[in-house]
Amino acid sequence: MIHLRINEILNERHMTQKELCKQSGLRPTTVSEMVRGIRSAVNLKHLDIIMETLDITDFNEILKRGGDNTNERT
Repeated sequence: MIHLRINEILNERHMTQKELCKQSGLRPTTVSEMVRGIRSAVNLKHLDIIMETLDITDFNEILKRGGDNTNERT
């Protein structure tokens, strides 16, 4: 399973979700759902906006593979 590291990155930068919303222009609900991982699909435009706002150029910085069912293939 692939996870977004948004919350970890915000913590490392001492930044709140509210600040990310203000700087990115994304709705608080959108950011919250992405941080909590409750969206079944990630909107690539939203991900791009977050990466640009956080000055991230490498997807490896914001994506993490691991957790549930990483060894299972269907």
